[in-house]
Parts: sequence; C-alpha cells; structure tokens
Amino acid sequence: MVWVEPDPSARLAALRRDNLQQVVSQVLSKGRSPRVCRYALSVGGQWPSNSLDAATAFAVRNAWQVGCAGMTFTDHRGAPAPELRTGWCLVRKQIRAGYADGVVVTTSSVISPHTEEYEQELRWFELHCAFVAVVAPAAQAGRP
Repeated sequence: MVWVEPDPSARLAALRRDNLQQVVSQVLSKGRSPRVCRYALSVGGQWPSNSLDAATAFAVRNAWQVGCAGMTFTDHRGAPAPELRTGWCLVRKQIRAGYADGVVVTTSSVISPHTEEYEQELRWFELHCAFVAVVAPAAQAGRP
C-alpha cells in the first residue's frame, strides 16, 4: 500500500477559509460588518499601492469596513519571520486590541512563503477569533 501525504496547501486553504467564514458569521450576527487591516510587502522601498488597492477592493466587495490609513501596514519583502516584522506585529496588535476582525493580503506568501510559518500565523488568528483573507488564494501554484 502506498501512503500519499495530503497536500498541506489544500489543508491550510481550508483552515483559512473555514476560520474566515466562522469569524465573519460571528461578527455579522452581532449586527456589524467585519473590520479589516490591510497588509502588504514593499519591494525596493516602493509603497505597495497596487497590493493595498487590491486588498481594499476585495474588502469593499465583501462589505467589510476598511480601516483608515492607520489600519494599513507594510514591511519590506525579504523581512524575517512574520512575528519579527514591525508591520505584521502591528496587525496582530490591532487584532488583540479588538480594533480589527481580520487582515486582507494579496497572497498567502505575503505572510510567509514557508508552510510552517504560515500555518502558525493562521493558528494565531484562529486563537484570537480573527481571520486572514487572501485576495488571490491561487495566485501561486501549490500555496494556500
């Protein structure tokens, strides 16, 4: 008998999707729209306006409240693990303080290109009753 290892990408995509649906349902049942932060990585010191605009458009299409500029966070591409990045830590701070219900990113690799780190962040959001929304979940083949 051959044992086939399940695709971690599919498992993490399902985890992310299920948690998003659960949190959004809970927020809507309280009579309000989900509040979200936007997060992106900059390249070469350039402000990631395209990524942030895509995150905003995605949130608006879902009828989520997009925070003002104070709810927009960035780090430089190539930055260390998510929990060591200033911008990502500020996203987590907004979640912990109850100012946001989730974060919108363009692709999961913005959080981390490493499956273990990405899962760790998804679990952190789940633990804090918050969600991660990915604008283009299939933008990278094999990534959740």
